[in-house]
Amino acid sequence: MNKKVIFTVGALAIVAGAAFFLSGRSGGKGASDLPTFDVQRGNLVIEVVEGGNIHALDYLEIKNDVKITNGTKILEIIEEGYEVTDDDVKKGKVLAKLDPSGLEDMIVDHDVQFQETESSYAEAKQGLEIEESESLSEVKLVRQALRFALLDFQKFVGEKAAREVLQSLNLPYDNDSIALYEGEATEQILASFDANRLITEDAKNEGDEEPFKADTDDSQASGVDFGELLSGNRLGEGEAEQTMRRLKDEALVAKTELGVVEESVEGAKRLRERDFITKQTLENELVSLEKAKLALQTKETELDLFRDYEFPKEAEKMLSLYEEALLELIREKREAIASVARAEAKFRAAKRRYELELRKREDLQSQLASCTIVAERPGLVAYGGANEDYYTSRYYEAISQGATLKLGQPIITIPNMSRLGVDVDIHESHIKMIQLGQKAVINADAVADKTLEGRVTKVAVLPDSNASRYNPTLKVYPATIEIDGMNDFLKPGMTAKVKIIINELSDIIYIPIQAVFVEDDRHYVFVREGLGYTRLPVRIGDHNDEFIQIVEGLDEGEAVALRMPDSFETSDKEFDPARVASDRSEAKGNGKDDA
Repeated sequence: MNKKVIFTVGALAIVAGAAFFLSGRSGGKGASDLPTFDVQRGNLVIEVVEGGNIHALDYLEIKNDVKITNGTKILEIIEEGYEVTDDDVKKGKVLAKLDPSGLEDMIVDHDVQFQETESSYAEAKQGLEIEESESLSEVKLVRQALRFALLDFQKFVGEKAAREVLQSLNLPYDNDSIALYEGEATEQILASFDANRLITEDAKNEGDEEPFKADTDDSQASGVDFGELLSGNRLGEGEAEQTMRRLKDEALVAKTELGVVEESVEGAKRLRERDFITKQTLENELVSLEKAKLALQTKETELDLFRDYEFPKEAEKMLSLYEEALLELIREKREAIASVARAEAKFRAAKRRYELELRKREDLQSQLASCTIVAERPGLVAYGGANEDYYTSRYYEAISQGATLKLGQPIITIPNMSRLGVDVDIHESHIKMIQLGQKAVINADAVADKTLEGRVTKVAVLPDSNASRYNPTLKVYPATIEIDGMNDFLKPGMTAKVKIIINELSDIIYIPIQAVFVEDDRHYVFVREGLGYTRLPVRIGDHNDEFIQIVEGLDEGEAVALRMPDSFETSDKEFDPARVASDRSEAKGNGKDDA
């Protein structure tokens, strides 16, 4: 007996069965006419058998990449079945030529537009560089004016007093603090600056931009009491301090001179009383006294005016000029950023247009190059695509010289003959048993004497929607079985029969599937005893398309009927393999109860 036993039902069905009656364990007449099978012990292969087509798992598919509305004609094409060699690949053998005339016209038309776009791009790039340079120069000038304004203020009130005042107002007081102030202001401007909105709504929003905070504040110089700087030695060595010293010195000189004149007048009065001098001389001395008093008063008034009016006025004026220089720097920075942003936006737009046209140009050149199809790998030349079916073949015109190709239409496929597989459709009743890596036996119809081995490499997660196009109840799952080794006698497109090995059972009891009957979810067989048949419960196991394992209930050599005796009537029907495949665990559990 062969290790993998396979019997056909047709050979056993030649014998016609006769009806008999069973009562208890006794049989009826005509029982010997029923076809029977002797219970076997041996090895049983559990497998799923499906048919499919052989195809290459790895292939080079060359498609039409020419984007022309009316399609592209084939000028030349190599004959189907040509064997591309390694030498053909090295020499770049031409496999097909497509009509390039339409593309050449498109390239000429596009060249003019590309040149204009390229010129605009170069102009925008140069404009951005100029705008950046000019903006940088303007900011440098304003930054210089700001430093000069600070120096003027420091020069007037003194560096010490200037630092004190500016720190109290939270304003930059030296070059380092100015740089820090400018950096913080620039960050805030950039954070609130919307370059895209500025480009599209510039005219609408002109003058309505969100200003930097310092722009809206009133001048802080008017709130400073500069008179306090005159107390003590707070002014330092500034111009104001020098003026104060000069005016004080002049007042002191005038006061000293007044004292000298007063003593001279007192002496003149005494001499006049003694008639040592004339009255006119005394009057001249009195005039000199009035002049000295007037000179002292003038100097004291000048000192008071400078202290109370001129000094605060000049100090506030210089501080205001410094504040205005700070604001001018912010305004210039904002204007520079806006100007550069506009130039950048124009440049980016020109660059995008240029890149689009460049890609279009490169795409047209690539399409033109694709009109000449050369050998890229060795293999057998086949027309069309690797996975064409009925629907795609109606959509595309057949490949031949002079045929018109649509965009994306497969032209030539060169399969890798070292990796072949079989595409099969697994019925939904078997899909739970199929797993990746399972072994398979393949027999190609064209070479029936050759038995090949393979393994399951792909199983679909969802059923094939095309399979249910004409039969909505049909649910099959596409699967791929890769054939082991290199087989020169196989060709893509050959039909083949695939047996996927689910399990290999050793030393078991088995009988044909048609010998098992079901009633109320219990499994029975009819065993021949004498001239009759006895119905016995059995517990089943795995099965293939022909045989089923009997776990309990039968012994080797017993004869079981291959159809139900006529005297029996059951509410169920014969054993259904699909039913067992979908719910085998429940069937086994019921079998245990029967035992």
